[in-house]
Amino acid sequence: MSTESPTSDVPREPSAYRPTNHFRDRFRDATDSPPRHLDGEIVRECITRGEVARRDASTVGFRREFSGVAYVIVVNPESGTCVTGHPVALDWQTASGSDRWTREQLHDIDEFLRAKYRD
Repeated sequence: MSTESPTSDVPREPSAYRPTNHFRDRFRDATDSPPRHLDGEIVRECITRGEVARRDASTVGFRREFSGVAYVIVVNPESGTCVTGHPVALDWQTASGSDRWTREQLHDIDEFLRAKYRD
């Protein structure tokens, strides 16, 4: 029998989650180099419309794509906190062809992904 709780009962309203200090710093790009380029639209859309998946016993991730850049917002439903958020994938062709991202933002996101996922 699985001890993991289902994701169907996870709140999909952004106001259900208060930001942790970690999240707040990432949202403002205060501590990251390169920046993650999180914004209110990304947070809202990930939580309300993103694909939801259990990450571990206490956290859930909401994943959504924004003009070639996929983001995940990680929350702890039990504590009602938004833990972190970051890009997880970049489709250069789609992203560079959109009006959503500047070239500088895409280079930042690419650098973030390379640093996060290097061996």
